Amino acid sequence: MCNLYSSDTGLDAIRSAVRQLGLDLQPGAGMGNFAGIGRLYPDQDGAIVRGDAGGARLSSMRWGFPPAGQGKSPITNIRNLSSNWWRKVNGEYLLKQEYRCLVPFTRFVEPIQGRRNAWFAVPGQELAWFAGVWRPWHGERLAPVPGQSRRQRTEDDWRLYAFLTCEPNDVVAPIHPKAMPVILTEPDECCAWLAGGEDSLALQRPLASERLEIVERDPA
Repeated sequence: MCNLYSSDTGLDAIRSAVRQLGLDLQPGAGMGNFAGIGRLYPDQDGAIVRGDAGGARLSSMRWGFPPAGQGKSPITNIRNLSSNWWRKVNGEYLLKQEYRCLVPFTRFVEPIQGRRNAWFAVPGQELAWFAGVWRPWHGERLAPVPGQSRRQRTEDDWRLYAFLTCEPNDVVAPIHPKAMPVILTEPDECCAWLAGGEDSLALQRPLASERLEIVERDPA
């Protein structure tokens, strides 16, 4: 599953991509000078775009939903939408328009044997989108310690996001046969996802193989 991606494009590129959806983008608190993010791992702060009063807002949120059951790791990828964890625990966030989001990315990783990674990208597009869901949550997550480089577990109010996965296409399957992220590239798909509702879950399907390529493999 995808537990590493990059979003190297800044505010201007995201604003341009959102404009193609027929929406005007407003940067949220602290995002007015957003210059992109390098490699992003679970339980780090990433950027998402969500609907906001007829437009769109760029916000900073933490990657990873609350752990399931007695688990400790954040849930970064969402596959089984009919599970009790989704329908009963997080059901109100799955379908409602206000909790839908788009996660901008430039490349994402699927692991190769030996702890190597293959990097995938959508050719010909400066950025593409993962189909995401966000939710508020109160609990403990890692937070910066003032004056230090380390982080420590801190209880607080958080805004968390994750994105959907699906069956892999023919490009991803030889590397990772179990799953790939749900990628949206067309404006109508993005708008349908942001609109919420049960019908939009039909977008949980692999991107056409000709729309994706491996752009890098980590050296052995």
